Amino acid sequence: MDEKDFCRKLDEDIDRSLETWDAYSYDEEKMSVLFRYLMSTYGEIIEGFCDELRVIQPYEKTALQAEAYRENVRKMLERLEGFRQNGYKNEGLLEYYLRQEQNDIIMDVDFTQLRLEIGFMEALSKHEKDEIIEKLGEMEEICSQVLLKRQKWDQLRKYLVWLSGKDVNIALKILPIFFKISKV
Repeated sequence: MDEKDFCRKLDEDIDRSLETWDAYSYDEEKMSVLFRYLMSTYGEIIEGFCDELRVIQPYEKTALQAEAYRENVRKMLERLEGFRQNGYKNEGLLEYYLRQEQNDIIMDVDFTQLRLEIGFMEALSKHEKDEIIEKLGEMEEICSQVLLKRQKWDQLRKYLVWLSGKDVNIALKILPIFFKISKV
């Protein structure tokens, strides 16, 4: 297959995959078929395509398997789009991903906006969402107190330790909150 045909095939696969995602993203069977297709088609072609995907456990409940497939397919679609945006080549792909991640970090966040974003994150369980929202409330209370920066930092430090145990995407959303210690 020449380069032009490959690019056309990748574009068609992205379009078809997005259609499948829009129509069947909660269907475990459809997501598993799409996952296997994308893995077998692009796993050896696109650098880093299969990195950090969730392991699908055959003994897990169907709902948990479906969620793992959804998360994996979402990552794969992002990587396909990144590969396309990078000119259909692996050269410079890592730098492209790094630039995209840097653009994703929002430094000027507020607690209400953050709670809404966390509430809409499909990859989190209800328990995780509740825990994060509770911690955000506690952090907001500390940040709103009229205290010296050092005193606020002493009270917030335990939340930084708590945050270090979270997924990188969650941590990057919440980390800018720590810069609010200098604001009254």
